[in-house]
Amino acid sequence: MKIFKTGIIGCGRIGSILEEDPLRGKPCTHTGGFSALSNVKIVAGCDIDENRLKKFGQKWKVKKLYTDYHDMLRDNALDILCIATWTNQHATMALDGIRAGVKGIFCEKPIDVDIKLARKLVRTCKQKNIPLLINHERRWDAYYQKAYKLIQAGKIGEIRTIIGNALSWKPGTLPVSQYGGGPLFHDGTHLIDLLLYFGGPIKWVSGHVTRPRGKRYIEETARAMIGFQNNATGFIEGGGARKYFNFELDIQGSEGRLLIGNAGRELYVTQKSKRFKGFQELEKIPFPEPKCYETPFIGGAREMVKSIRKPGDSTGEDALKTLETIYTIYKSAQQKGKRLRIK
Repeated sequence: MKIFKTGIIGCGRIGSILEEDPLRGKPCTHTGGFSALSNVKIVAGCDIDENRLKKFGQKWKVKKLYTDYHDMLRDNALDILCIATWTNQHATMALDGIRAGVKGIFCEKPIDVDIKLARKLVRTCKQKNIPLLINHERRWDAYYQKAYKLIQAGKIGEIRTIIGNALSWKPGTLPVSQYGGGPLFHDGTHLIDLLLYFGGPIKWVSGHVTRPRGKRYIEETARAMIGFQNNATGFIEGGGARKYFNFELDIQGSEGRLLIGNAGRELYVTQKSKRFKGFQELEKIPFPEPKCYETPFIGGAREMVKSIRKPGDSTGEDALKTLETIYTIYKSAQQKGKRLRIK
């Protein structure tokens, strides 16, 4: 059995530390996901924080530890490079990994802050036939995959409207130059990815953004109307200064409705009304359970391995289209919500 040697850059929250959260389903980090596979071995880890790096090595029994990722790439013939660092480092590290000879790249979302670097990374991976997966992890969640199959099978008819929320509290005073954006950029990237996944190609967007601290800093709230090429319509909101976190999609079709998010799943289909003669109404029916469930971090790691062998279901092109859509929403907001086409 081929063993895929994997190196991790970034041993912080999403890289490793969140495994300490007793409330989360396990595994819930990149290292946890890759470690769960019998055909993957974590052979090296890298972090600029030496204390965090030491704890990483102890927890995952990794002996080769580095504070400079260049050294890690030089010393190890890696099959898979997993990047879990600040977004503005993603593309540069991935390109360095390609030059070092890695066979596949698994990177935390979004793909990068710099759209030009992101395009260069996607282009380079395509030229060299190296799979690039960005961690829009709900694509590997069995419930979202089940929802996709239900929609493709026509369970709710043709999609008419998709409403997406990634609601959270006010972000800190963080510079756009380093972080790229706020709630739309970091949590809303999942919304955009799922809108593309469920609704297909996006034709245009109209954005509105609030930046109480000024344009140099990330937004507090972002909202957008979205037009799909199939003439469906979308609406998304990220942030919103809510004292809670909520992630949810409300997918409304010509014959039914599907809700899915952190609070669970609901499915409605059209039935003859029991209250009004001559009318049809939505009736709630059980959402079918997947045959088996594994956390999306295992699913993402498994998809990475599979993609090295043959093209998978999620690509760097998908993630690039998501980033381009986000930046077009920001651009539209700067132009007072002007409807802008997605190229």
